[in-house]
Amino acid sequence: MTQPVQGEVLTLSGIVNRLAGLLRHAGGALSTGDVAALRRMNPTAPPAAFFKLEGLALDDVLHGDGKRRDLDETRWAAVINGLAQMGNLHRSDAPLGRALGDAGFADLRFARLLRADADRLVVELPMLARYLVARDAPADWSDAARLMFSAGRADEETVRRRIAREYYRVTSRSGDA
Repeated sequence: MTQPVQGEVLTLSGIVNRLAGLLRHAGGALSTGDVAALRRMNPTAPPAAFFKLEGLALDDVLHGDGKRRDLDETRWAAVINGLAQMGNLHRSDAPLGRALGDAGFADLRFARLLRADADRLVVELPMLARYLVARDAPADWSDAARLMFSAGRADEETVRRRIAREYYRVTSRSGDA
């Protein structure tokens, strides 16, 4: 059920949606205790539940062994921590920038988020998820994953611009910008 179909191309959205499904159906492959541990985890020191989820859904996308894999695991742990917090609020029809604008996310905090490097995003994404959950604001957490994994890559600016356009489209209409 959670294994990719032979020849399936794994997109970041597909991976995030697969992870969300596993988290939502606690009691199946993951226990409710596993999901709770993922909501509480420190991404720089993931618990056993993270590695269980990694084995279920991430082995095909992580780099070999060593420092590169450790870095990938930390980044995925931040994404998964936020996704576990979001629960049913992860919705692919709610772009992250728009969700933040609708939820009243402060312009200065948004600007800081867009400037954050990968190390800072490891801290920022879980806080961002808590903000959205506190406001009962659905968001596509795939956008958060794109922000995380584009950091330092050639497509970083494209990802950040897309999120910014959505955010400012909302805030400029409401007069918040």
